[in-house]
Amino acid sequence: MISTDALLQYYEKTNRSAQWGGFNQAFASVIITRLPSEEICKLFFRIGSRMAQTLHVARCDTLDELQIAFNARLQAIGWGFSSLYVRGEYLYISHACSPLEGSFGPASGPEWTASFFEGVYQTWFESQGVTAGLRVCAETMSKPSSSQILLKFGKSRS
Repeated sequence: MISTDALLQYYEKTNRSAQWGGFNQAFASVIITRLPSEEICKLFFRIGSRMAQTLHVARCDTLDELQIAFNARLQAIGWGFSSLYVRGEYLYISHACSPLEGSFGPASGPEWTASFFEGVYQTWFESQGVTAGLRVCAETMSKPSSSQILLKFGKSRS
């Protein structure tokens, strides 16, 4: 039997645009030599935030509506899908099938993808009018054997 992760990894690899592969890998190698890891993560957070602004999510009243709205935006551009659920004091966002991590080749790390989606979801939650002090942060980053990233949304622990 083929595992779900194997199927998702196959989908991610075959769904990438070949025309951008070389460019993205060259871009990754340049920024790695020019910027510290922390700055790269800030850059990807800002890119995610800007992308989310262009993919406006209308005001939602329930968590189910929010998940549907997020997924409508993501699936329309082929950027995977998410599942939202509450556990304890946090709202968790499980995101699967992003083309991002593999697009930049071995030079990139999962923290780039995590930072990007922190920016995307933070911006979307802010557009919903969330209370100040609530932040999206990566709980776990995808690993070679996984094609999902887990983020959590809740009170920032400074």
